Amino acid sequence: MGQDVVGRFCRENLFASKDKTDSFAKEAAAAIEAVLRDGRSMTINVSLRHKKGHRVLVRARAVPIRISHGSVIAAAESFEGSISVSMGDRRHERLSKYGCLDEETGTLNNGFIRLQLKELMQTDGEFKVPFSVICARIDHIDDLKSTYGHKAVGAILRAVAQSVGNSLRPTDFWGRLDDRDFLAILPECNAQDVDKVGQRLKKAVGMAEIRWWEDNLSVTASFGGTPICEGDTEESLLRRAERALIESVTQGGNCVSLLVE
Repeated sequence: MGQDVVGRFCRENLFASKDKTDSFAKEAAAAIEAVLRDGRSMTINVSLRHKKGHRVLVRARAVPIRISHGSVIAAAESFEGSISVSMGDRRHERLSKYGCLDEETGTLNNGFIRLQLKELMQTDGEFKVPFSVICARIDHIDDLKSTYGHKAVGAILRAVAQSVGNSLRPTDFWGRLDDRDFLAILPECNAQDVDKVGQRLKKAVGMAEIRWWEDNLSVTASFGGTPICEGDTEESLLRRAERALIESVTQGGNCVSLLVE
């Protein structure tokens, strides 16, 4: 990406999403302004758009530049990848060697994500550690395919999958259930927390953007979440999450629905 940005101005907002009010450049500029005003270093977490369309979490550090007698005359800002994203990348790199990833999206494949669910079910049975799951589906995927074609949809799926994956904790699991649906498994996440996670993932999808020929493609997604409940099996838990997902779809998409039984 270096050749795409060197020599360009921050005001060009190179990493902005379609929603200009939620831009990386504004957050970065606000940090610089705070350092110039207060004279103290600060670190913030921001989300920028990768040139492939997905969102990437980075840590921005702004520091004051002073002259000999201590007055602040300028500020500098540096960026580094989020530790959680780096950990996730390393884990995925290892898993790819063992055939655990879905080739199209780069997420965990169906077999491996279901294995993680099975293991957490066993842990809950022994220690009652809470966890939740969220099913996700990109809205109007058939319309996108008929308009832009299969390759464009593949690019969209990957951008969305990577954006959501970068928005989860290193301890969470994110994988593909089938051609349409994804599954997030959230260890130590109870009924009160799952809606917050779903809203964060919905926002991450809305910030993804794909450049396809002359079009900028942006999408929304529907989410259905549920915590594990007494007496659940793997199938009953997934069925409940899928019912919550369908509820979001029938409401027109781009929303999060929860079912707790």
